Amino acid sequence: MNPAYLLAALFVLIGAQATRLIAPRRLGYLAVLGLAAAGLTCAELAAGAIHGFGPQAGALHPVADVCGMAVFELVGALLAPRPAA
Repeated sequence: MNPAYLLAALFVLIGAQATRLIAPRRLGYLAVLGLAAAGLTCAELAAGAIHGFGPQAGALHPVADVCGMAVFELVGALLAPRPAA
Protein backbone atom coordinates (compact mmCIF):
# COMPACT_ATOMS: atom_id res chain seq x y z
CA MET A 1 0.00 0.00 0.00
CA ASN A 2 1.25 3.42 -0.90
CA PRO A 3 1.92 5.52 2.24
CA ALA A 4 0.37 8.51 0.48
CA TYR A 5 -3.06 6.87 0.78
CA LEU A 6 -2.67 6.58 4.55
CA LEU A 7 -1.58 10.21 4.75
CA ALA A 8 -4.55 11.24 2.61
CA ALA A 9 -6.94 9.35 4.91
CA LEU A 10 -5.38 11.08 7.92
CA PHE A 11 -5.77 14.48 6.23
CA VAL A 12 -9.45 13.78 5.60
CA LEU A 13 -10.08 12.61 9.19
CA ILE A 14 -8.17 15.51 10.76
CA GLY A 15 -9.86 18.03 8.46
CA ALA A 16 -13.28 16.66 9.30
CA GLN A 17 -12.55 16.76 13.04
CA ALA A 18 -11.26 20.33 12.80
CA THR A 19 -14.42 21.40 11.01
CA ARG A 20 -16.58 19.70 13.63
CA LEU A 21 -14.68 21.62 16.35
CA ILE A 22 -15.12 24.96 14.60
CA ALA A 23 -18.76 24.53 13.55
CA PRO A 24 -20.16 21.58 15.52
CA ARG A 25 -23.82 21.95 14.58
CA ARG A 26 -23.51 23.27 11.06
CA LEU A 27 -23.02 20.01 9.11
CA GLY A 28 -23.35 16.33 9.90
CA TYR A 29 -20.17 14.30 10.32
CA LEU A 30 -20.75 12.23 7.18
CA ALA A 31 -21.28 15.39 5.16
CA VAL A 32 -18.04 16.84 6.52
CA LEU A 33 -16.17 13.63 5.71
CA GLY A 34 -17.55 13.68 2.18
CA LEU A 35 -16.62 17.32 1.67
CA ALA A 36 -13.11 16.71 3.01
CA ALA A 37 -12.62 13.73 0.70
CA ALA A 38 -13.95 15.68 -2.29
CA GLY A 39 -11.71 18.63 -1.46
CA LEU A 40 -8.65 16.42 -1.16
CA THR A 41 -9.44 14.65 -4.42
CA CYS A 42 -9.98 17.87 -6.35
CA ALA A 43 -6.86 19.46 -4.86
CA GLU A 44 -4.77 16.43 -5.82
CA LEU A 45 -6.17 16.49 -9.36
CA ALA A 46 -5.45 20.22 -9.65
CA ALA A 47 -1.92 19.85 -8.26
CA GLY A 48 -1.29 16.89 -10.56
CA ALA A 49 -2.51 18.86 -13.56
CA ILE A 50 -0.26 21.76 -12.67
CA HIS A 51 2.75 19.47 -12.29
CA GLY A 52 1.81 17.55 -15.43
CA PHE A 53 1.31 14.21 -13.64
CA GLY A 54 5.06 13.73 -13.84
CA PRO A 55 7.22 11.34 -11.82
CA GLN A 56 5.70 12.40 -8.48
CA ALA A 57 2.20 11.07 -9.24
CA GLY A 58 2.05 9.09 -5.97
CA ALA A 59 3.14 11.99 -3.77
CA LEU A 60 0.71 14.17 -1.90
CA HIS A 61 0.67 17.93 -2.10
CA PRO A 62 -0.15 18.84 1.53
CA VAL A 63 -0.66 22.58 1.10
CA ALA A 64 -2.96 22.10 -1.88
CA ASP A 65 -4.85 19.34 -0.04
CA VAL A 66 -5.46 21.44 3.06
CA CYS A 67 -6.56 24.41 0.95
CA GLY A 68 -8.87 22.23 -1.13
CA MET A 69 -10.48 20.66 1.93
CA ALA A 70 -10.88 24.07 3.58
CA VAL A 71 -12.58 25.52 0.51
CA PHE A 72 -14.99 22.59 0.12
CA GLU A 73 -15.88 22.51 3.83
CA LEU A 74 -16.30 26.29 4.02
CA VAL A 75 -18.62 26.32 1.01
CA GLY A 76 -20.54 23.37 2.43
CA ALA A 77 -20.92 25.10 5.79
CA LEU A 78 -22.07 28.32 4.14
CA LEU A 79 -24.63 26.53 1.97
CA ALA A 80 -26.02 24.43 4.82
CA PRO A 81 -29.06 25.84 6.59
CA ARG A 82 -28.43 27.40 9.99
CA PRO A 83 -29.36 25.17 12.91
CA ALA A 84 -32.39 26.11 14.96
CA ALA A 85 -31.49 27.77 18.24
